[in-house]
Amino acid sequence: MEDYRDISKEWRQRSKEKFGGYNLADRPSHDPELTETGPRTPGGEYWRRFWFPICLSDEVTNRPLRKRILSEDLVVYRDQEGNCGLLHLHCSHRNMSLEFGIVEERGLRCAYHGWLYDYDGTVIETPGEPKGSPICEKVKQGAYPVKEFKGLVFAYMGPMAEIPPFPIYDTFELDGHELVPYRLSYPCNYLQVAENTMDPIHTVYLHTLVGETQFEESWGITPLLKFHDSDTSLYTTLTYRVEDMIWVRTQQTVFPTFSHVGAFWETGLKEKYFVRSSITKWTVPIDDTECMIIAWRHFGPAIDPDNKGKRDEVKIESVDFEGQTAARDYNEMQRNPGDYEAQVSIGPIARHATENLGKTDQGVMMLRNRLRRGIRDVQNGTLITHYDAEKDIKNLYTQDTVMPIPQRDDIDDDTLMATVADEVMRVITEGDKYSEKEREDFIIQNLKKIKSDPRFVVKV
Repeated sequence: MEDYRDISKEWRQRSKEKFGGYNLADRPSHDPELTETGPRTPGGEYWRRFWFPICLSDEVTNRPLRKRILSEDLVVYRDQEGNCGLLHLHCSHRNMSLEFGIVEERGLRCAYHGWLYDYDGTVIETPGEPKGSPICEKVKQGAYPVKEFKGLVFAYMGPMAEIPPFPIYDTFELDGHELVPYRLSYPCNYLQVAENTMDPIHTVYLHTLVGETQFEESWGITPLLKFHDSDTSLYTTLTYRVEDMIWVRTQQTVFPTFSHVGAFWETGLKEKYFVRSSITKWTVPIDDTECMIIAWRHFGPAIDPDNKGKRDEVKIESVDFEGQTAARDYNEMQRNPGDYEAQVSIGPIARHATENLGKTDQGVMMLRNRLRRGIRDVQNGTLITHYDAEKDIKNLYTQDTVMPIPQRDDIDDDTLMATVADEVMRVITEGDKYSEKEREDFIIQNLKKIKSDPRFVVKV
């Protein structure tokens, strides 16, 4: 496969001349290894080793639901016994679309000739065939395993010999959190949407300083950034100085695109410890030029004590913070663009070779490199590392901690903030040796000790 770095280098050589539009008119193509996820593509094979959501449970009714996922045309249904099935769209008999099938007590019946399919692809009946026909034993409809969990329908679309256990992460079971599912569509490649979590500096400009303030004024403070790498995820610490407070925020992406962000309405002015995710989201490819975010918005006193969230706005193609969908007037989009405009306007598929990345793009580069490594591992026959399989609950690090630590005359404040952030993460990662409530208690108890640490206390 062609090395995309050579294409990028050649483009940069052509982009050094003033009024050099002529040299840049023939823009290079996209990076197929990272952006294409269809069947038998390298990226598609990688994606097919993970569980990810494909729709909301509420979308699956007594009528089949047509879905396109990873460039495959599929149909989702729930039979009258409550079994949820995910089948290839076209009937294995004469290829009529099963979106027009009839849901029965057990299975989905094709309307063309009455073939009845179970949720695992078994052909239950072929009523037009002679008695004793061997078709039911010889033919299987394409099918994938699904699991419904907290209002989302998850699928695994890879080889059954490599199916991983369905992962339960700690943010799925947080006290004081209500998980409200939603889904948003984007007419562009999945990667340019998924990269947003690993591009924390955009919150300073896109959400605060360039247009209107979309969340809190404190988001306009440029944070100290530190990116952390692991076998299964990337996480970032963003550390802010807000008056006499140090605010350490962590956000995380588990491969390939399972991301988490902290509280939207955080000001960094009130002391708090280990406040968890406000969004748990997956960016899922529909095909190479369309994708969707399927997610839970977190509500409740533990994440939104001031009740600023708007639960009624969280649903299909709607969420309770602006700039996330096409449902705005174009003039408003231009005046106050948000994430949707930034990501979609890149084009149907981002052309990475035309970018000029800087130091603050380190997280984006790390994500791309990690995805590329995973894609190549699958191509080489290496099994994907998902998580510590011995733990039933997988720990995540997304959180906000705000503590009173004023500036000191004898220490550069950036150095002080960086040291505090490292100590916060040391405590949080050390908590991994505990489980569930013990872990949370350990982390909060030890985070509270940091403000009294002699290294950080103002010397009198």
